[in-house]
This record gives sequence, structure tokens and C-alpha cells, in this order.
Amino acid sequence: MKVGIINSIVLVILAVASCWELRLIPLAINFDFRDRTLELTGKRFWCWNNYRYDEIGIRGEGFTFEIYQLNNEMAVYFANPEKDFFTSYPAKRFNATKWRKTPVEETDVVEFMTPIYGTWRQSLQVEIQEQQKLVKEISSEEGSYYSIRNSHGTDLYLISPKKKVIIYINHNM
Repeated sequence: MKVGIINSIVLVILAVASCWELRLIPLAINFDFRDRTLELTGKRFWCWNNYRYDEIGIRGEGFTFEIYQLNNEMAVYFANPEKDFFTSYPAKRFNATKWRKTPVEETDVVEFMTPIYGTWRQSLQVEIQEQQKLVKEISSEEGSYYSIRNSHGTDLYLISPKKKVIIYINHNM
């Protein structure tokens, strides 16, 4: 009886840990991103995941598209960030450009980061296109910030204080 209870507890702990690491538990995504915010922006903050699409291939290729909602405090901070935001962040480990003001000069990167694949079902294409409108809007307007990483795929980070969002896209195709 005791062995069965102990085995059950161990099984539950392993299942919860596995689901957390695989981001099957919804809050895991938010905690994962929160853990990156300090090195990404110089501030540690909580933001809620509004949208996520993640497609990973067998050979390491993939497409990840995430939109997080900023709280009012962080939106106000990013409306006028400290100077070291532009000179020190993202941290070196991200291997990305330092934050720059929009509009994004590298328009070809924005086009590459907002693909629509014919292999996606029609409803997914429409869903992703709708979310990508926000990316294109933020990347072409003033008052937001972006950072790009071009190594082992491409990452695009966008912060919009006006729309209170931070966007992360990884495209490795």
C-alpha cells in the first residue's frame, strides 16, 4: 500500500515537471518569458501571453510567434526607457542587436519573420495573418523598439508601449 502511494506521488511529480518543461501547463509560458525579461530589457517583469504559435521541425527548423501583454507600469517605463536600455540590452548571451527605435529599417527581416505557409490549414493562415498585422503595424510606426538576432535562425523582438505588447518571433527555416 505505502509503495503504491509513493510510486503514485513520484509519477505525479514527474508528470507535472514534464508538462511544465514541455509548456503544456499554460502558466509555464509566462514564467519562461518572465525569466528572460531581465537580460532582454534590463527589467524583470511579468507579462501575460496573449498569443502563441509554435511549430518545431525534426531538423531544428521551426517558427515560434508569441505576443505578451505588458502591464501599465511596464508600458509607461518603455514609453521612456533609461539610456542603458539602448546600450546594454539585450544582454550579450542573446547575440542580438541592441534595442533600436522603430520603424524597423530592415523591412526584409520583417517580411521574412511574418511568413504564411501553404502547408498551414486555411484557418491557421487567417489566424496568423491577423496577428502578423500587429507586427507589421508596430514595425512601421514610431514609438516602439526592436531587436534582431541573425544566428541559428532569426529572432525578432518588438516592444510597443502604445499597444502594451512585447512580441517574440523565431523563424528558423
